[in-house]
Amino acid sequence: MSLCAQCGLKVVGEDSGCTAMDRVFHVACFTCETCHTKLRGQPFYAMVSKAFCENCYISSLEKCSTCSKPITERILRATGKPYHPACFTCVVCGESLDGVPFTVDATNQIHCIKDFHK
Repeated sequence: MSLCAQCGLKVVGEDSGCTAMDRVFHVACFTCETCHTKLRGQPFYAMVSKAFCENCYISSLEKCSTCSKPITERILRATGKPYHPACFTCVVCGESLDGVPFTVDATNQIHCIKDFHK
């Protein structure tokens, strides 16, 4: 006998339960934390012991300040904003500034040091 990690009631009967995140749930109880879509058999993301459907997870991610797309991997933070590392580039030459010294002009445009001093 197992108890549902969500509601605490017994999980009995074939196809009435599922296992996820090393816990047992009723099929009806294993839902997205945000939209409450049933997750059994669906891709999901676990964050802090809570499950999210793919759409809700992607919607929760920070968006790149250059391209506005969700940042799913490494976030580069500069000038108080999030970027994909490949999107953080000099406005003049277009070179990536990931790990490279840069500066910002009076209009908040990002420049590599070489182009800023031209």
